[in-house]
Amino acid sequence: MNTDEYANRLFIIFTGPAGSGKSTLTASFGRWLEEAFNYKVTYVNLDPGCEYLPYKPDFDIRSMFTCRDIMIREKIGPNAAMIRASELMLEKIDEIINQIARVSGEIVVVDTPGQMEVFIFHESGPEVIKRLSQMGRVISVFILDAKFARRAADLVVARLMGLSATLRLEIPTIIVLNKSDICSRSDIDKLLIDVDYLSEVLMKEGDGVISDMAAMLTDAISSMSGAIRIVKVSALKMIGFPELYDLIHEAFCTCGDLT
Repeated sequence: MNTDEYANRLFIIFTGPAGSGKSTLTASFGRWLEEAFNYKVTYVNLDPGCEYLPYKPDFDIRSMFTCRDIMIREKIGPNAAMIRASELMLEKIDEIINQIARVSGEIVVVDTPGQMEVFIFHESGPEVIKRLSQMGRVISVFILDAKFARRAADLVVARLMGLSATLRLEIPTIIVLNKSDICSRSDIDKLLIDVDYLSEVLMKEGDGVISDMAAMLTDAISSMSGAIRIVKVSALKMIGFPELYDLIHEAFCTCGDLT
């Protein structure tokens, strides 16, 4: 593979918990990039379990296998089928990467399985990332659902999940709060950027040991993550996309400052 041919290609990997809006954000952010900058955007679906996609994929893992077919063929349940699909993804990695290489445009948006742990913590996800890194720049957008902002402790847990994904995939990661247009907290902006304020709220909302534990985790996340701001977006209303776009490009600057 001639890596020089792909030097300027950008792969944006959308990850996050089930229901956080990965497919919707893949579709809407890709469409925004096309309309705002006239980029040629390629859409890649790596979720073999989905039944519907809000975009037309240029490469669809379901053309090779689906969780439904695996369940019927191997007489297993949905969770086991997803794990088996992850194993098949690893077995067919060369074919998958070759097909993506043939259709890839300037920017490639990649939709990952609904169960993020199958992609991130099994061998297939990191291997896909490794192979894509040989074809261009790769960045992960970790999506948090606005429901994780209802309590400060939930926000800490969600950020810890994002940090785990970063350490596992070993690529630059941006955290976004999706569905921000329906977030009910008036202090969400301060919670996202002010660690001291987050700790104060944790002590008020929590109860004893749990509050102390969450506060310690906040300090640990802050020290390991560095100066990283969380962007508020809405995949449905296409809110916050300019800020997300700026952060994606800043992630590759020499300073590495994402504030």
